[in-house]
Amino acid sequence: MNYRNFYLLVPLLLPLFTSAQAGREWTLSEAVTYARDNNLQVRRANNSTDLAQLSLQQSRNNRLPNLSGSTGVNLQLGRTIDPTTNTFEAQNILSQGYQLQGGVTIYNGGLIKNQMRQAELDLEAARTDALVTGNDVGLQVANSYLTILLTREQLANARAQLALTEEQLTNTDAQINAGSIPAGQRYDIVAQQASNQRAVVDLENQVRLALLDLQLLLELDPDPNFDVATPVRDFEETVLFSEYNLDEVLNAAQQTQPTIRAAELRRSSAEVEKDIARSGLLPTVQLYASISTNYSNLGKDFNNPDVSNVELVQGPPVPVIIDGQQSTLSQFSQTGLIFPNLGYFPQLDQNLGQSFGFNISVPIYQQNRNRLNIQRAEVQRQGAEIEMEQAKNQLRSDVERALGDLRAARETYRAAQISQEAAQNAYDIAQRSYNAGAANSLDLTTAANRLEQARVEFTRTKYQLIFNREVIQFYLGQGLSLD
Repeated sequence: MNYRNFYLLVPLLLPLFTSAQAGREWTLSEAVTYARDNNLQVRRANNSTDLAQLSLQQSRNNRLPNLSGSTGVNLQLGRTIDPTTNTFEAQNILSQGYQLQGGVTIYNGGLIKNQMRQAELDLEAARTDALVTGNDVGLQVANSYLTILLTREQLANARAQLALTEEQLTNTDAQINAGSIPAGQRYDIVAQQASNQRAVVDLENQVRLALLDLQLLLELDPDPNFDVATPVRDFEETVLFSEYNLDEVLNAAQQTQPTIRAAELRRSSAEVEKDIARSGLLPTVQLYASISTNYSNLGKDFNNPDVSNVELVQGPPVPVIIDGQQSTLSQFSQTGLIFPNLGYFPQLDQNLGQSFGFNISVPIYQQNRNRLNIQRAEVQRQGAEIEMEQAKNQLRSDVERALGDLRAARETYRAAQISQEAAQNAYDIAQRSYNAGAANSLDLTTAANRLEQARVEFTRTKYQLIFNREVIQFYLGQGLSLD
């Protein structure tokens, strides 16, 4: 069975399978929906999308101004500068300063704009990757779901074969009791019955394991009551044998497959990376502004001095010559003038200062770092281009292989159909001959085994043909068609 084909079926098979019974049975659409919400692969992909969304928001926020504030308390011991007067003081000084500063980038070579463009592309690529992951998980669910259905149909065939063998054994016992056939004829039928019982047990175990695989894929705890619904529709051969054109399928697939879209987005993102690298060669212009103030325990109120104890003191006379005449001058000094300490908040108000300006930074030489960044971005762009071409080539290969698989599946289905009809005819002849006494039990069991094998092969080829046809429908993006 070609599991690659299974992985492409979910979008088409969702409307096909509906619940045949009420109760705890899961339809395929319910299982796929649940898996897309709870499977760890999908949740991890969604987490990557959330991170890409945050990166985009940050790139947009880079256009906004930045603003920061700071404060600090300082204790200076010994001879130090008073921050409020800028004079040396030979005593301990306790001071505190406040600063609020901000800036905004006016121009940086288009860096912010290009980072926003790249973040938008990366977000869209992440969303597309999440869609691919969701489809992959959904297709894995479809694979598991359809494996259950196939195994169940094989189990039903095995049970029917067992019932037929048991009926043959009953008829054989009746013929032995009537003396029509020897008692030794019974042993071949008994061996066939045991073989059929083993086949039933093996298929029952396969169904249980397939149900367990689906539960694990859905991130569910194993539950013996877990079950899936059986499809209530079947395809007609006119649908399964529809013809498809390679160019038509390929053109539709190139428009609908998310893998191609994701590769195109990554290529576009790599092209923007070159513009980002080029911005390192261009100047940067920034506008900035700040406001600050401070306090000191030595701060004085020079606007409101205490003059109650002020005295003028005459200094010693100093001989001088004025207009050729000798004379003396005395210098008077003022004593007793006291400046009171200035309070905390008045100091903050009086020491308030503002500044603003702009800064231009021109890159001259950074060890060729910017040039190498541009070359690196170009290499990455070429790599993204190659990945996109690889994705297109892979899609074309997948489409051609899917059409080839469909043609092979049709031929195999026809061959299996003919084989089953021949095996059925051979079994009917063997059974009539056995009932008439013209054939022994070995001939009958041999015909029964061939019929069982033919039925198993026909069931497998029927499902394979359905799957291959649905692959083409998936590439066409047309959904399920029963016309």
